[in-house]
Amino acid sequence: MGASVGRKLVDAGNVVLTSLEGRSEATRKRAQEAGMVDASWIEIVETADILLSIIPPKDADSFAEKLLLRSNKEPLVFADCNAVNVVPTKKIAALFSNTPIAFLDGCIIGGPPSGTSVPTFYGSADPEQEKGLELFKDVIGKSGIKVGILSGEGAWIGDASALEMSYAVSSIGRDGCVLAQ
Repeated sequence: MGASVGRKLVDAGNVVLTSLEGRSEATRKRAQEAGMVDASWIEIVETADILLSIIPPKDADSFAEKLLLRSNKEPLVFADCNAVNVVPTKKIAALFSNTPIAFLDGCIIGGPPSGTSVPTFYGSADPEQEKGLELFKDVIGKSGIKVGILSGEGAWIGDASALEMSYAVSSIGRDGCVLAQ
């Protein structure tokens, strides 16, 4: 998913930086083919306006901690777009509570961008992070990927993760019903 999203962002004129340190040869190849630029963590956090975390869910919290060790830059938006449920998302968000970095809860509904097929990115945040949500919508939306913002009264961190978990459960249930027929 990450390389496909990276390709879509690159095709829209964005410079997409990624750290390939310690990554597999297959990951390095996908990143290169997508037009992403290998960069150090310091280069990434000093250069980027928005960081999208699209990695295996088991690595989500350690990735956020690694980021925080390297940056307190403002403005910087960190969008956790990993398939984790609400509790881990809120735990990760708490790491950012006393920093200038805007934390967004993100989710991706649909498969990797390919041809005319694009997923929808959803974002939610605590009310004070509305500017971060707007940047997320602007950057992702200009790349041709659909964006839905979960905002307004009662919207919080965890809403996008809850949406993703609900979608996953309903998809699995639907697929199970089809297989059972």
